[in-house]
Amino acid sequence: MILGLYFVKPGAFYNLDFLPDHTTTSSIPTSSSSSSSSFPSKVLLQRLSENGTRECHNVSTAAAILFGLPRAENEGEVTLSTGVLHKLWIVSYAGDGSRRCFGGDFFETDLSGPNWKSRPPVTDVGDGSYLVELKVDDEFAGPYTFKAILLFPNFHGLDQQPDKWALKKQMFLLKIRFASRSSIFKSRPLPICSSSDFRSNTRWSGKWTRTKFNESCKLDKEGRYRCLDGNEKCDESQCSGAIASLESNGWVYSAHCKFQIWSSSEAWKCLDGKKIFFWGDSNHQDTIRNLMNFVLGFHHNSMPRTFIANLTNPSHPSQNFTVVEIFNGHTNPNLNFLGLATLDEPLYRAYVTQEFLRGSPPDALILNSGMHDGVRCSNASQFLESATAAAQFWKTLATGDKIKARTPRVIFRSTITPAGESRSMPSNPQKMEAFNQVLGDEIRRVLGEGVLLVDAYDMTFPWHYDHRYSDGGHYGRPPSLTPWYGGIGHYYFADLMLVHALLTAICS
Repeated sequence: MILGLYFVKPGAFYNLDFLPDHTTTSSIPTSSSSSSSSFPSKVLLQRLSENGTRECHNVSTAAAILFGLPRAENEGEVTLSTGVLHKLWIVSYAGDGSRRCFGGDFFETDLSGPNWKSRPPVTDVGDGSYLVELKVDDEFAGPYTFKAILLFPNFHGLDQQPDKWALKKQMFLLKIRFASRSSIFKSRPLPICSSSDFRSNTRWSGKWTRTKFNESCKLDKEGRYRCLDGNEKCDESQCSGAIASLESNGWVYSAHCKFQIWSSSEAWKCLDGKKIFFWGDSNHQDTIRNLMNFVLGFHHNSMPRTFIANLTNPSHPSQNFTVVEIFNGHTNPNLNFLGLATLDEPLYRAYVTQEFLRGSPPDALILNSGMHDGVRCSNASQFLESATAAAQFWKTLATGDKIKARTPRVIFRSTITPAGESRSMPSNPQKMEAFNQVLGDEIRRVLGEGVLLVDAYDMTFPWHYDHRYSDGGHYGRPPSLTPWYGGIGHYYFADLMLVHALLTAICS
């Protein structure tokens, strides 16, 4: 059954009363040909190896048709029910009107309302069609916009120099009204996240929501957004704790569970006596500084890329813990663009091993890589080789004879979504999504199903379209009143949310 059909040109959409000659009802997807593989990166790598083996693979996407929406009413507004999963299909077409035969188009999707922001998940079926899923909780009925931007066609975001292929073409901009089914319907309450909620290699599909905010909030003299009363608590349907401490003017992220916003005393109680080991890009540097300043009561303006610190609670000196941060962008912390390849250097491996085992093995190991690999790796297969070697290295270190009885909790923190001008650079959203899947799957395959996932990619995606929340590669730069991409000041709450998600993974 055809509910609706939209032929799309950039910036507009047209509701057709007929199917073009090249489009028949057989063109409309009916189900997803999802893989039964336990590790979806295998599907991606197989498609990449097949890409270019048929003539039609080299045909670029020029237009798209959206299937699955009811006919628009009320000046082009579509009405959908809250609390229901709506499945739509984007189908890609070439300039001559023929349907594309293969996948690889990267659509940036955004669903935004006054108090809701999310990335509707997109599944590349592999035949030129893409499943998009929309769902809004019953409590957030109201007007929304749904947009889809074709960032890269034909897997070109995975090229080593992808900028010439970047389209950034808005294919859809739709007005949708999500209407409550009935006053008696309420979305099922989300459980509080615990570590068991992170034991999956399935990417998160969360949303940012807010139920309280200050419309007149402005930057204070420290460049901070202290918009809500310091005692303002979460709406229990979205999170638990003091929402004001996120400095987000009410925005909070939730996924398949809701997060605890940790108080200083709760965080110190958890971290006391522990050793926490970070290995990855410089977003770790920001996250650790934000943990220290916004949660633990310190005042540090900057942190080095690689450091070891023994931290004592300023309010209760009996509480202390150790944090180790080792930068993997390069063996020299002042340089960049090695990533996983840092482990190819014997002296670097020896240093990592030494600090990992110094005193005692860590209680938690937080792993990340991708931003620097995106520049270094010429293709995904090269990244896979590095990911396999890295996973084997960490397995040997985290489960070796020197560990004895205490095996660290292993957390894979996915790479953030590159933002603004970085969307078309070598480390871009399409490539980072692919690399996250490859590395996450390899770590889980080699180290076992006990590995926890904290999905910083999904958490940051709704805020990646400009530079208000990020400098392109970091979402947690220190608050400041200095010039920032044409304005003064910036938002930093996406990384603060990540801090609380990591505390949950470490402590629960």
